[in-house]
Amino acid sequence: MTDYPTLKEMGISAVESIKRFSLRQERDRDVLKIYFERPASSLRAHSQKFTFAHPRTAIPGQSRHSQAYAELSNSSPVLCSALAELKQLTTAEVPQLSPKAEVLQDLQHLERVMEGKLAEIRQKIECLA
Repeated sequence: MTDYPTLKEMGISAVESIKRFSLRQERDRDVLKIYFERPASSLRAHSQKFTFAHPRTAIPGQSRHSQAYAELSNSSPVLCSALAELKQLTTAEVPQLSPKAEVLQDLQHLERVMEGKLAEIRQKIECLA
């Protein structure tokens, strides 16, 4: 197996369990989220989030499948190196999505997160009653 020094520096020792990753912008920083292949009963995290500050005010896209991936030259060198390693690890498995499909996928993820959070809040309300 090829050595992935940047990912190891970031604390990821089991690179073979990386399933996919996403990149998005939040204000003045880039957020890299790495998803792992784990059994449902695993106590280990299914994802890990890393935040990288950058001097620019905007990033032209939010996905590695867009032109944004190629235009990250002003971003953190660690982020650029990590993205290169992640792309090398996951290229064979990740299908290319159209921009519309990416947005729909993001929307579905947001809906799942919101449903889970609403259920958690409702459960807390029930406990208070």
